[in-house]
Amino acid sequence: MRTSTLFSLFATFALSSFSVIIAQDANVTDTILTNAEADNIDLTVLDFLDLAIEEINAVIEEAPAVKRDVGPFMTRETPAPNNIVDVHTHIVPSWYKDLVPTTGGNPTPLWTFEEHRSFMAAQGINRAIFSFSAPGPNVKLGNKKENVALARLINEQLAAYCKKNKNYKFYAHVPFPYTSEAITEAKYAISKLGAIGIFLQSSVEGKYLGNPAFTPFFQAINSLGGRQILYIHPATPVMKIGKDWVEANPTQYVAGKIEFYFETARVLMDLTLTQTIHNFTNIHYVIPHVGGAFPSTIDRILKSYPAIYDSSFNIFHTRFWWDSAGPTYFHQVAGLLGYNVPKSQLLYGTDFPYAPLQVQAGALAAVKNSPLFTAAEKTAIFSTNAESLFGDKLN
Repeated sequence: MRTSTLFSLFATFALSSFSVIIAQDANVTDTILTNAEADNIDLTVLDFLDLAIEEINAVIEEAPAVKRDVGPFMTRETPAPNNIVDVHTHIVPSWYKDLVPTTGGNPTPLWTFEEHRSFMAAQGINRAIFSFSAPGPNVKLGNKKENVALARLINEQLAAYCKKNKNYKFYAHVPFPYTSEAITEAKYAISKLGAIGIFLQSSVEGKYLGNPAFTPFFQAINSLGGRQILYIHPATPVMKIGKDWVEANPTQYVAGKIEFYFETARVLMDLTLTQTIHNFTNIHYVIPHVGGAFPSTIDRILKSYPAIYDSSFNIFHTRFWWDSAGPTYFHQVAGLLGYNVPKSQLLYGTDFPYAPLQVQAGALAAVKNSPLFTAAEKTAIFSTNAESLFGDKLN
């Protein structure tokens, strides 16, 4: 065959492939914009929309990773166990890092999905449930249009990553404090994008989750039927002074290192005392960092509310699920067990990449080496407890 003919065939194939990519980009973009418009969401209010759409398209176009047989001498030793479910881990697309350069007072980490997959392989993690971290869509406080638009864009980005592998799932974000829009977004993310739970941060614009303004949201999620899962994540508290929102951290220390754990205690007690957790019985809760500072407050506060003391503990034992993210299994988990929380309610989480690589080996080893659990109980923490919580949603 002549060189000119070969060149012509190659050029035709390359042009055809390029045209397919362009068409796919247009289809993805059009679908995202059309679906948003149907829910009265204007994504164009986000000045970084083009960058985010470009990254979503790039993720969807990328072929799934294929494992190559490189022979016995090139194979990395497989960690044990190698079937861990990570229920608390985050993605940080470049456009989001630019938007949120600090998180909880700490620099927002550099991140790529390739590095995240390498981290998972090294840790023995083969299933993960992703989310963005706080503040999620609540970047520009008081700006309803941008918060609503950003929640949708975040969920489209999460869904794009999770299309790469059936072992990747995600928690959807909602634009609190805008309750009606949050209900719309939750239903879209669950029914259209495949979210297996909803990410809620501890407080938004000074309101904790037990606030009556959010009750319709809990009613809507509860009414979906079956088991619905809310993932409660701490965030930097804020308050409004005059026209300005200011950080309400009462200490000199960055919120992500200390205040987050007290935020967890505040929101869980708020949900308990308002009886939000009692009233909506289809909802289960994933609680990070084995409850943060919450366990140390339970008796001190609930003994003042005897009418809900026993019923609250029943919920803590059955519909609360406690993840391990952070260095929580050196000593902290013992405080939770002191309340007779069943070990079947314990989950594994890494908080990667916000909890950086250098702390991960120690946190994992603390679970593996803990004298508080049998080998079977550790297996349950790493995988089977999550399977019990999420059921078919993990498949």
